[in-house]
Amino acid sequence: MNIKTIAKIALVGVLLVGGSAAQAADTQADWTVTLNVKLALLEKLGTDSLHMDVETTAGDVTLKGTCVKRETVELAQSVAKSVTGVKSVKSDLHVEANVNNPSQTAVAAGETEAEVKDAVLSTKIRLALVEKMGADGFKIGTAAASGVVTLEFDKDFTSARRSEAMKLVKSVGGVTKVISLDKK
Repeated sequence: MNIKTIAKIALVGVLLVGGSAAQAADTQADWTVTLNVKLALLEKLGTDSLHMDVETTAGDVTLKGTCVKRETVELAQSVAKSVTGVKSVKSDLHVEANVNNPSQTAVAAGETEAEVKDAVLSTKIRLALVEKMGADGFKIGTAAASGVVTLEFDKDFTSARRSEAMKLVKSVGGVTKVISLDKK
């Protein structure tokens, strides 16, 4: 064998080993993101998140499964997006009642009514935040689902301002729970 052939073989070997190491690092990072998303879902959404599967590929997260409550389906994406290392979130979550009996007209009507109530509650929350906190109220991301409200704060928000916002939102009629998340 000549030197060129040996050099080529050595180069291919280095590339294969280096590629395998990089792939192992990506896999480890994805597993870490998956576990952190699962933990965040459990901490923020409770036992209704137990039937969710989380898959991560290169930081892109896919949520699959069923939930008992509609608000869990809606809030799961926000919670997952807040986890460090998550680049994007795709949700393939479904409300268990819709999966078990998809032809039920009452389920669809109930969902529509709930959506309207959520929109009204979101508007009340946004108005209260802007009225009491001024320009900072515009900087807080809000989402509401069946009385459960998610507030998303920039990292530069002080803990005192966060507490003030959470206390204010808890005082709005119809709010049953407030979840605090950091914006990415």
